[in-house]
Amino acid sequence: MSTRVMVVDDDPDIRSIVKTVFEGDNYTVRTCPSGEDALEQVKVFNPELIVLDVMMPGMDGYQVCSELKKDFETAHIPVILLTAKQDIIDLERGVEHSIDDYIAKPFSQRELLARAKMVLSRTRYQLGCNPLTGLPGNLEIEHRLKEVIHSGKPYSLFYADIDRFKSFNDYYGYARGDSVIRLLTHCLVQATRVLGKPKDFVGHIGGDDFMMLCYHQDAEKLANRVIELFGEGVRDYFDEADLKRDYYEIKDRTGCLRRHPATLTLTVVLVSSEKRRFATTAEIADVVTELKKFGKGKPGNIVVHERRGTTEGGAADRKGDCKE
Repeated sequence: MSTRVMVVDDDPDIRSIVKTVFEGDNYTVRTCPSGEDALEQVKVFNPELIVLDVMMPGMDGYQVCSELKKDFETAHIPVILLTAKQDIIDLERGVEHSIDDYIAKPFSQRELLARAKMVLSRTRYQLGCNPLTGLPGNLEIEHRLKEVIHSGKPYSLFYADIDRFKSFNDYYGYARGDSVIRLLTHCLVQATRVLGKPKDFVGHIGGDDFMMLCYHQDAEKLANRVIELFGEGVRDYFDEADLKRDYYEIKDRTGCLRRHPATLTLTVVLVSSEKRRFATTAEIADVVTELKKFGKGKPGNIVVHERRGTTEGGAADRKGDCKE
């Protein structure tokens, strides 16, 4: 489904021009001749971006934006203001009313589309960020995966999560569990800074699940470095007595005490476009889920590789390959 844009302007010529520009770039557009009309239609159309004129009879652009921001259902929608003025007073009013960007009339088609894409990208990133780690979440992860699939360019993806993390959380509490998740975040970011490339992407799926997208063939080096850094830091999150015993005990659902090793390890699933071309993000998710299950059955830190090729006319055999 294409991105939905609402254009609000009392000038029919401007509405027509802006509509044509966005539709020419495959956006879905709805136009409104007034601020009042826009507020009536916004929840029906559910736009992802609003392009809003400042000077309109009745409600002006600032008043419309103020009403949008008051309602939790529409407060997140980014707004680009169309204005014939660019003095500091207008800019200050824009900040007061949470305007996301300005564009001055007359504007070029190129500038309008560029500003729209920039605002949409920034908003999607902000909405998707995980509050614990600050890393992009599922919205941005999905967008990046679709983007790289459609580009046809080579990429490697690795998915990482912490083994036996639930037991650790139950025993030490969620505050310490959150600290371990932040440790893994640091390890992923640090490894990427040293061994990765500027375009590499680190996302937080949720809980102790993370994803890294690499636009090069060094994903395995990155994975091994993350494992190394995590192993060096995670001991600090165990009590000294548990480290000396080399285990801690926690009751299971039946009330029996179970021993767990006083360490945390990582399972990393590594998938490369060299091994297989994926058509959808769902296909990637299916492969990752299967290989993760395989890796979780092995002790210690592990990197599980996708070993599946494709042939015309049918599915090929798959098997996991692991390194501990």
